[in-house]
Amino acid sequence: MKKDKIDELFERMSGQLDIYEPSANHQTRFLEKLQQQNKVVQLHPKKRNWYKALAIAASISILIGLATSTFIFKPEEEADLASVSPQMQETQSFFTAAIQVQLEEINKISSTETKKLVSDAMIQLEKLESDYDTLKKDLVHSESDKAVISAMIKNFQKRANLLEDVLQKMNNINDFKLSKNENSLL
Repeated sequence: MKKDKIDELFERMSGQLDIYEPSANHQTRFLEKLQQQNKVVQLHPKKRNWYKALAIAASISILIGLATSTFIFKPEEEADLASVSPQMQETQSFFTAAIQVQLEEINKISSTETKKLVSDAMIQLEKLESDYDTLKKDLVHSESDKAVISAMIKNFQKRANLLEDVLQKMNNINDFKLSKNENSLL
């Protein structure tokens, strides 16, 4: 087997290599010689302070984030029926009051038997309210288009009709429950 050339070189030079540690003042003498040549070498190189650079970078990223979020998430203008005309304000007030009265009535006569019915109605009501919010944004962009105003009024009517139907069904359930209890007592 052939030995590597490096291994052969070390074998030939084995007695000639420096195997002793340098003297204790070797480093000091070396540095003095370097300073005489106007070259300065520090024993402990100065650590670079990254805090300042990181603080600047963090500040810049925060400013960019705030500027971007302000631009992206700026609130859109909304308008409702009341902003169209005094008559539409009356219409909105009427439907809002009617819906509020119906919701209070539903909460008053709600029972365990009607819990599911009420829950389903509230989900449908939230969907209609979400649709109304979309219509409010459309109203701003369409500059009070009659079709959008009509859709907003129909949305109010659908909500009122939904709650009226729920109230009717709840009354039927409660009446049936009452008549069933009366029959069971007889």
